[in-house]
Amino acid sequence: MSIRKYTDDDFEALQNIYNIARPDEFYAEQGNFKFILLADDEYIMFMLGESEVFVYEQDSILGFCGFSGDRINWLFVDPSSRGQGVGHKLLQYVLHKLEKGASLSVWKSNQRAQSLYKKLGFRISGEFQVGFQGHQLMVNTMVYP
Repeated sequence: MSIRKYTDDDFEALQNIYNIARPDEFYAEQGNFKFILLADDEYIMFMLGESEVFVYEQDSILGFCGFSGDRINWLFVDPSSRGQGVGHKLLQYVLHKLEKGASLSVWKSNQRAQSLYKKLGFRISGEFQVGFQGHQLMVNTMVYP
Protein backbone atom coordinates (compact mmCIF):
# COMPACT_ATOMS: atom_id res chain seq x y z
CA MET A 1 0.00 0.00 0.00
CA SER A 2 1.23 3.46 -0.81
CA ILE A 3 -0.19 6.95 -1.00
CA ARG A 4 1.50 9.17 -3.52
CA LYS A 5 0.95 12.30 -5.53
CA TYR A 6 -1.27 11.94 -8.59
CA THR A 7 0.37 12.09 -12.01
CA ASP A 8 -1.21 12.48 -15.44
CA ASP A 9 -0.52 8.77 -16.03
CA ASP A 10 -3.07 8.03 -13.30
CA PHE A 11 -5.93 9.81 -15.07
CA GLU A 12 -7.59 6.73 -16.57
CA ALA A 13 -7.73 4.94 -13.20
CA LEU A 14 -8.88 8.09 -11.44
CA GLN A 15 -11.65 8.74 -13.94
CA ASN A 16 -12.82 5.11 -13.75
CA ILE A 17 -13.14 5.37 -9.96
CA TYR A 18 -14.92 8.72 -10.19
CA ASN A 19 -17.36 7.54 -12.86
CA ILE A 20 -18.27 4.41 -10.90
CA ALA A 21 -18.35 5.95 -7.42
CA ARG A 22 -19.98 9.34 -8.13
CA PRO A 23 -23.56 8.01 -8.35
CA ASP A 24 -23.13 6.35 -4.93
CA GLU A 25 -23.08 9.80 -3.31
CA PHE A 26 -26.82 9.89 -3.96
CA TYR A 27 -27.74 6.48 -2.55
CA ALA A 28 -30.20 8.02 -0.05
CA GLU A 29 -31.73 10.64 -2.37
CA GLN A 30 -35.05 10.29 -4.15
CA GLY A 31 -34.95 10.78 -7.91
CA ASN A 32 -33.16 9.71 -11.02
CA PHE A 33 -29.88 11.49 -11.53
CA LYS A 34 -27.67 11.53 -14.60
CA PHE A 35 -23.95 12.00 -14.27
CA ILE A 36 -21.48 13.47 -16.68
CA LEU A 37 -18.33 11.43 -17.09
CA LEU A 38 -15.29 13.04 -15.51
CA ALA A 39 -13.48 13.71 -18.78
CA ASP A 40 -16.63 15.36 -20.23
CA ASP A 41 -17.32 17.69 -17.30
CA GLU A 42 -15.46 20.97 -17.86
CA TYR A 43 -16.01 22.29 -14.34
CA ILE A 44 -14.89 19.07 -12.66
CA MET A 45 -11.85 18.87 -14.90
CA PHE A 46 -11.00 22.46 -13.95
CA MET A 47 -11.36 21.58 -10.24
CA LEU A 48 -9.12 18.55 -10.73
CA GLY A 49 -6.45 20.77 -12.26
CA GLU A 50 -6.71 23.21 -9.34
CA SER A 51 -6.42 20.49 -6.69
CA GLU A 52 -3.46 18.76 -5.12
CA VAL A 53 -4.46 15.11 -5.52
CA PHE A 54 -3.12 11.93 -3.93
CA VAL A 55 -3.85 8.34 -4.89
CA TYR A 56 -3.99 5.20 -2.78
CA GLU A 57 -2.30 2.38 -4.61
CA GLN A 58 -2.15 -1.32 -3.85
CA ASP A 59 -1.31 -3.13 -7.10
CA SER A 60 -3.73 -0.65 -8.70
CA ILE A 61 -5.24 2.68 -7.72
CA LEU A 62 -8.10 2.10 -5.28
CA GLY A 63 -9.00 5.70 -4.42
CA PHE A 64 -8.01 9.33 -4.49
CA CYS A 65 -8.32 12.43 -2.34
CA GLY A 66 -7.50 16.02 -3.16
CA PHE A 67 -7.68 19.57 -1.89
CA SER A 68 -7.08 23.17 -2.81
CA GLY A 69 -6.19 25.57 -0.03
CA ASP A 70 -7.89 24.13 3.05
CA ARG A 71 -10.86 22.75 1.12
CA ILE A 72 -11.09 19.02 0.46
CA ASN A 73 -12.59 18.68 -3.00
CA TRP A 74 -12.24 14.97 -3.63
CA LEU A 75 -12.53 11.68 -1.81
CA PHE A 76 -13.52 8.78 -4.00
CA VAL A 77 -12.87 5.08 -3.42
CA ASP A 78 -13.47 2.25 -5.85
CA PRO A 79 -16.71 0.64 -4.62
CA SER A 80 -15.05 -2.80 -4.61
CA SER A 81 -12.49 -1.48 -2.09
CA ARG A 82 -14.86 0.19 0.35
CA GLY A 83 -14.76 -0.86 3.96
CA GLN A 84 -11.03 -1.63 3.77
CA GLY A 85 -9.76 1.68 5.19
CA VAL A 86 -8.81 3.25 1.86
CA GLY A 87 -10.84 6.43 2.36
CA HIS A 88 -9.80 6.70 6.00
CA LYS A 89 -6.08 6.44 5.16
CA LEU A 90 -6.33 8.87 2.26
CA LEU A 91 -8.16 11.45 4.31
CA GLN A 92 -5.72 11.10 7.22
CA TYR A 93 -2.82 11.59 4.82
CA VAL A 94 -4.33 14.74 3.34
CA LEU A 95 -5.25 16.16 6.75
CA HIS A 96 -1.59 15.91 7.79
CA LYS A 97 -0.70 18.05 4.78
CA LEU A 98 -3.18 20.76 5.81
CA GLU A 99 -1.68 22.75 8.66
CA LYS A 100 -4.65 24.92 9.60
CA GLY A 101 -7.59 22.56 9.42
CA ALA A 102 -9.92 21.70 6.57
CA SER A 103 -13.45 22.05 5.29
CA LEU A 104 -15.60 20.09 2.88
CA SER A 105 -19.15 19.78 1.64
CA VAL A 106 -21.13 16.56 1.60
CA TRP A 107 -24.74 15.72 0.73
CA LYS A 108 -26.72 15.74 3.98
CA SER A 109 -28.24 12.40 2.99
CA ASN A 110 -24.82 10.76 2.56
CA GLN A 111 -24.51 9.38 6.07
CA ARG A 112 -21.83 6.86 5.09
CA ALA A 113 -19.44 9.64 4.09
CA GLN A 114 -20.36 11.79 7.08
CA SER A 115 -19.68 8.88 9.40
CA LEU A 116 -16.13 8.58 8.04
CA TYR A 117 -15.56 12.32 8.35
CA LYS A 118 -16.84 12.37 11.94
CA LYS A 119 -14.54 9.46 12.90
CA LEU A 120 -11.61 11.59 11.77
CA GLY A 121 -12.73 14.62 13.78
CA PHE A 122 -14.87 16.62 11.38
CA ARG A 123 -18.00 18.30 12.67
CA ILE A 124 -20.97 19.80 10.86
CA SER A 125 -20.71 23.58 10.83
CA GLY A 126 -23.67 24.44 8.62
CA GLU A 127 -25.98 23.41 5.85
CA PHE A 128 -27.35 24.87 2.66
CA GLN A 129 -29.62 23.89 -0.19
CA VAL A 130 -28.63 23.50 -3.82
CA GLY A 131 -30.53 22.77 -6.97
CA PHE A 132 -29.27 19.63 -8.71
CA GLN A 133 -30.96 18.26 -11.81
CA GLY A 134 -34.35 19.64 -10.87
CA HIS A 135 -34.16 18.56 -7.22
CA GLN A 136 -33.49 20.67 -4.14
CA LEU A 137 -30.84 18.84 -2.10
CA MET A 138 -29.36 19.68 1.27
CA VAL A 139 -25.59 19.89 1.72
CA ASN A 140 -23.68 19.90 4.99
CA THR A 141 -20.51 21.90 5.45
CA MET A 142 -18.06 20.07 7.70
CA VAL A 143 -14.88 21.43 9.29
CA TYR A 144 -11.79 19.92 10.85
CA PRO A 145 -10.76 20.20 13.65
